[in-house]
Amino acid sequence: MIQASNNFSRRIILGASAYSRLHGGWDFLYPATSTNGLQFPKGEVALPEGWDGDGILFRCTSDTLWSKVQNSGCPAVNVSWRGLKYDQSVSVVADPAKCGEMVASYIASKQFQVFGYVGVPHWQGYPSQLFDTIQNILGPDLIVFEFPDKKKYRTVLRQKLCRWVRELPKPIGIVTWSTDQARILISICLSQGISVPNDVSIVTCEYDELSAALAPISISGVFQNPNQVGFEAAQTLHGMMSGQSSAPPIGLVPPVDVIERESSKVVAFYDDFTQNCLRLIDHHLAHGINATKLASEMDVSRRTLEIKLSRTLDRSPSAVIDEFKVRKAKRLLSDTNLFLDDIARRTGFSSPSAFTRFFKRHLGCAPSEYRSVHVSGDFGIA
Repeated sequence: MIQASNNFSRRIILGASAYSRLHGGWDFLYPATSTNGLQFPKGEVALPEGWDGDGILFRCTSDTLWSKVQNSGCPAVNVSWRGLKYDQSVSVVADPAKCGEMVASYIASKQFQVFGYVGVPHWQGYPSQLFDTIQNILGPDLIVFEFPDKKKYRTVLRQKLCRWVRELPKPIGIVTWSTDQARILISICLSQGISVPNDVSIVTCEYDELSAALAPISISGVFQNPNQVGFEAAQTLHGMMSGQSSAPPIGLVPPVDVIERESSKVVAFYDDFTQNCLRLIDHHLAHGINATKLASEMDVSRRTLEIKLSRTLDRSPSAVIDEFKVRKAKRLLSDTNLFLDDIARRTGFSSPSAFTRFFKRHLGCAPSEYRSVHVSGDFGIA
């Protein structure tokens, strides 16, 4: 009972299907098989009359749906954060506190003095773990968008968001709950002549490829590992259907990473020297830039370069260059089908083997393993 209206939900389903193929195969009743999915226009999937199944994977999106699942008498596993509020539910979800920690720490590293947050309306009933963690890291002065009430939500939401963005102090780093919210904010900013990411830098707590594809610029976001959520939810359901000891009420899947894209790739509020260094690193990355070459390009001694970057970025020039390489490699592995030798070349390495050694040293896994987590529907088999 997972409406596959976005890629995020589809990845959960793909994770469940990967588990099923490993363990003998299940016969899935899937929403899209009913009138091409049009039977469920509001996004809430219903059980057909007379259905006699063995287990349910579902996104608990309302009290009504939760009651239907309970009344079915079937073992059931929820994969939505909203379902965490029901004491009797068994859930497998991306860890909301870890997601909040990851996204807040990332935007805090950008050296903003002011931060904003666009979450979910209180009347949708989601638990507060994500927001609480974000606020703990970004501070009590976090500027939180207040949603219109339920009756006016659809008609005035964009207008209210537009007014909120215009009135925000700038520069500002904004965290959004969803990719679609990030997409709408970016469109509003560009329509108002507000620079993204220099005036408003945006990162989302999840990443849905479909919503992101509609944005005018690429969106930074947390990869929550939805395939692994689906895989572990199916594994938990299998145990429940097999009569094993009762499942733990909540299984938490840690998020993988923040993938930096254009919406938060900000350098504008650093001093001119640091801005020029960062732009040169980005521009010359494929040509194998190092600290010595960077110092030469900036017409300073290497020692002067080290002192100035340490003062503004609290890192050595080599560490900053390595950070650029890691971020670009992660983005290329996640967002493209480029071969490894192409990615190695674009990140300044002479060979795929040198790139692989570098990647393993910094991330603890091979590039192919990292890509399989982010791209494949059949990953996560352990």
